Amino acid sequence: MSNKPATEVIAAQKRTAPPGTRRKLTVLQVITPKHYSGAERAMTYLSEKLVSRGHRVVVACKFNRLMLEELASRGIEACVLPIRGKLNVAAPFILARFARKISADVIHTHLSTASLWGGLAGKIAGVPCVGHVHWLNHKYWYLFADRWAACSHGVRNHLIGQGLPGERIEVVYNGLDQDWFPWPPDGSAVRRELGLTPDQPVIGTVAHFSAHKGQIYLIQAMARLVKRIPDVCCLLVGAGKGEAQLRSLIAELGLEEYVRLLGYRHDGAGLMRAMDVAVLPSLREGLGIVLIEAGLLGRPAVASDIDGINEVIVDGETGILVPPADADALAVAIEALLEDRAWARQLGRQARARMEEIFTLDAMADRAEAVYYQVVAEHQQRGK
Repeated sequence: MSNKPATEVIAAQKRTAPPGTRRKLTVLQVITPKHYSGAERAMTYLSEKLVSRGHRVVVACKFNRLMLEELASRGIEACVLPIRGKLNVAAPFILARFARKISADVIHTHLSTASLWGGLAGKIAGVPCVGHVHWLNHKYWYLFADRWAACSHGVRNHLIGQGLPGERIEVVYNGLDQDWFPWPPDGSAVRRELGLTPDQPVIGTVAHFSAHKGQIYLIQAMARLVKRIPDVCCLLVGAGKGEAQLRSLIAELGLEEYVRLLGYRHDGAGLMRAMDVAVLPSLREGLGIVLIEAGLLGRPAVASDIDGINEVIVDGETGILVPPADADALAVAIEALLEDRAWARQLGRQARARMEEIFTLDAMADRAEAVYYQVVAEHQQRGK
């Protein structure tokens, strides 16, 4: 796949990154999470970076203990409000009142429920709203936003296909701070913790247990891999409604000795240090922040060749892309990397370099700031 989309985003960052002389903003982040995973983490990391740049960021959310602890540990203001649920018609008025209370310059919403109510709140309060689309959502939840941020070109194209105007949709790639991932990575302590030997072939995935994440295809691939690599181990990190089905399939294929379900772990990225190959066999994906983490850890990835993922992984350069829902192709690709460790290390080094170039926290903050200033300026112009 061509790297053109990512290249275009880098060029846009250089053109539109706001100068440091612009006034600092008060940004109201709105999110109503069930979990603390991709979108919630992206919002947290972005908020921390914005605060470090002098902006005031306040997060409005429903109660989520883990996310609130993360926000507090990073010095980010947060307020728990009764805004959950798509039938909660009081939510936009509660958010509008709160936006006025903190004198918000812009409302930045994440995921569908928060975007529905946050967009309406912006109309009520007279505050411009940026609706952030982190997955292949339906446009209806985001119609009240003034502009949209898409986590990938795949998501942007999905929204355009539903009739939203492309000129009002900005791609804001998720980013991570490379300093959180010291180089070179050392997985020896994690392997000892998990009872894995230093040279044992280890693969795995970190993802919510749901059908669209495709873990069943990884388990099916393991049934083929154990015949070729008898000491291979697969780590499945996550939780969700699909866990019973996964456990049943593991038992059915006799893989209890080879596939380990570790449950939800807040240190999922840390557990990837124990893996030789990171796998993401999703059927649908917005971007795949776990692939950015794997790349920063120098781990080559085997992942589905679908929109979003193929903007992170360059086939044959930072990992291997395979057709979705194809256990045989997954097994072949994983085996190739496990059998040729030198090639795997080369792909891992190249993955690290790609993530450092494109998927950085500074780049994410640059794009978000540019969108904020743009939407605020447009709002002020309309008010004249």
